[in-house]
Amino acid sequence: YNTQQPIALLKFLIERNMLFDRTSENPDQIMQKLMIRELLFSAAMAPPGGGRNNVDPRFISLFNVISFTFPPRQALQHIYSSIISAHVENFEKPVQEAASKMTSMTLGLYDQLGKNFKRTPAKFHYVFNLRDLSRVYEGILQSTPDVFKTPTAFIRLWRNECMRIFHDRLVTAEDRKKMVQVIGDLATGEFPGEAMQIQKEPCLFGDFKNITDSKLEAEPQLYEEIGDFKSVNEIFMKVLEEHNE
Repeated sequence: YNTQQPIALLKFLIERNMLFDRTSENPDQIMQKLMIRELLFSAAMAPPGGGRNNVDPRFISLFNVISFTFPPRQALQHIYSSIISAHVENFEKPVQEAASKMTSMTLGLYDQLGKNFKRTPAKFHYVFNLRDLSRVYEGILQSTPDVFKTPTAFIRLWRNECMRIFHDRLVTAEDRKKMVQVIGDLATGEFPGEAMQIQKEPCLFGDFKNITDSKLEAEPQLYEEIGDFKSVNEIFMKVLEEHNE
């Protein structure tokens, strides 16, 4: 009947509000009936696929099922475009124009995630949803007008956030290479004249670039590009020296 033992046990419990005790050491109490009352069952599930199996419909029939559909592309475009356009109101005009293309790039990347990076039993954590899109925008919203004055700098920030949220989750070299290619193609499609600068490696951002500068100690630490690995290593070594002193 295509049953699953854990599901069959839960189905029995919900239907009959009882179980049988099979653990008692007393022979007279083995298989003693245990009544379970005033217990509310709540469950959540996603559609089958990517390592998820179909659930017995006879079990699902015991619940009141509420389903949520994924928002349409137009709704996502409106939501995230509104967020980013409000944020860049005080930025330079070229940056505002670059930001207007950012949402379509991000949603294009999200579409590619579903096609090229499917969840499998070996890659069970390849789960991408709206929470991840919001994390990308959360990083972008840390930008400030006095740091991000050019479209290239702003799109590199977008690339960094996409790499941080999506690329860092991938487990194979092939998947990581494919992700770099997808992000690069999206950036090149919208900004062909600045593609090389946008894809320049490494792409490192943080809010600790001036943390060792005593003159700027009282100033807010802004989220910005922090250079290459050598520059980052120098910052960390200075911080370590100050800590050891």
